[in-house]
Amino acid sequence: MGEFSKYEVYVDSWSLYYYKDVPVLRNKMHIKDEKLLKMAENEITFKKAYELTHQPITGRFGITHLFRIHKFIFEDIYSFAGRIRYEDISKGQTRFCPIQYIDRELKALFNKLKADNFLAGLDEEVFFEKLTYYMTELNIIHPFREGNGRAIREFIRELALKNGYAIHWDKVSKQELLDASIASVFEPEHLQHCLIQCAEKIV
Repeated sequence: MGEFSKYEVYVDSWSLYYYKDVPVLRNKMHIKDEKLLKMAENEITFKKAYELTHQPITGRFGITHLFRIHKFIFEDIYSFAGRIRYEDISKGQTRFCPIQYIDRELKALFNKLKADNFLAGLDEEVFFEKLTYYMTELNIIHPFREGNGRAIREFIRELALKNGYAIHWDKVSKQELLDASIASVFEPEHLQHCLIQCAEKIV
């Protein structure tokens, strides 16, 4: 469940989330070495993700639900766990939703999901098309400063579980899922294929 190390976040200036003296995210462990922070973060979030496989976050699959997932996974590491980011960020050539539009875009997306009846009762092909769409849109909005991928994957896993599918992310490589996520804005087929590969119908 670790964040992809080759998909780093960029900001236009010194990040407000960094320590003043080093470009490392301020954290509750006061670690100022990026590699050590990543190691600690991966260890903690792996355990949290494991806990969620046994006891998922309960909710109504809206903004609060997503934010509760992020808070649970990252609350031991970052004070911003479960909170909307307050600076614009990008990764590679991808610029994510500007901060002034995040709340609006999240509300519109989750209203659409509600109108879609949370994907209930769809045949398999349509279900995975829509699941891919919502995962892609959440990735583009990228509401958190760090840990979007892990929180979004867990939200998608829980949404699929609600509809009778168990998602096992380890059935595809991290690099394949990363590449598919990056390309999904213009070519969603690869991400959809990954989701189908990871899915197991629950009888």
